[in-house]
Amino acid sequence: MTRLTKGQQFEVLRIVLGMVEEQDSVSLSECSTVTGLDKETLRDTLGIALFLDYRASSGNLISESDVFLLDENEMISITAEKSHWLRDLAASPPDRDAALRLLIAGQAVQVVVSNPTPDLDSAVAKLRAEVAIELRLPAEIPPSLTTVRQALSQKVSIKVQYLHDDSEAAVARELLPFRVWSRWGHWYLSARDIKEKITKTFRVDRMVRTELGTTKVFPPPQLEIPESFDLKDRSVKVRVAINEDDLGYLPATAQLGVKTDLGDGRVELDVVVNGDQQINHLLLSLPAEAKVLSPNGYAELRRELVGDLLVKLS
Repeated sequence: MTRLTKGQQFEVLRIVLGMVEEQDSVSLSECSTVTGLDKETLRDTLGIALFLDYRASSGNLISESDVFLLDENEMISITAEKSHWLRDLAASPPDRDAALRLLIAGQAVQVVVSNPTPDLDSAVAKLRAEVAIELRLPAEIPPSLTTVRQALSQKVSIKVQYLHDDSEAAVARELLPFRVWSRWGHWYLSARDIKEKITKTFRVDRMVRTELGTTKVFPPPQLEIPESFDLKDRSVKVRVAINEDDLGYLPATAQLGVKTDLGDGRVELDVVVNGDQQINHLLLSLPAEAKVLSPNGYAELRRELVGDLLVKLS
């Protein structure tokens, strides 16, 4: 059975349930042909929407028989007698709690999918007007996301000026985009530099300028969204002596090693951070009386960072 990503599951549900709404009923075989999925995978994917019971805010139980039904003859049909408020202006809207849940779900899906979703966008806009709030998810929409999505839709490369974590100047790159996704409060693009052979992850908000390229893109059939980033190759261990009462000043992302009591209220320990920005954050967060013991050069780097900060603040 084919394993689908959340974005692919959404596309399948959108296509199949849209067909059912237009035709009142459609066979599982026809849906399999349109989506290119085998029946087993399709049945498992549709189960998310077809076999879900839940209670509305009124306490009434909503089951699959109230909306969509997959019967023993492998026919999917629409059974809801009420008009769909999102598509019918004459229908009554859902209550505020139900509308808010739909709005949250709709915006969550907008974050997951890669391709343009005009129908979903219009539904979310209608729900937002009904709830009368501007719901903002953690991930802000970077300006370059529009061009990235265009490149994915047209299956062409994208030329970017990319600002790396350890550089103040943007670097020109041409990327072959495979998938865009959001996690940890940022948008990311899984892509391969045209001059390289390895697929990497790029932050969309660090793309200073973007334009569509002309190189055709052939994305891999399956590309999983990473659950985490391996930053071991960028980790740095800094040995510091600090008052034990001041440990709370250290960055929350820092990993603290075993403490050695120096007998005067101070402790000596290793602090592990990842990447240049976290290193700078650590060095600037140390109290004035703390000392950087190793690696060589980091005490001097700390003084330079503090000096630069004082100049900016003066």
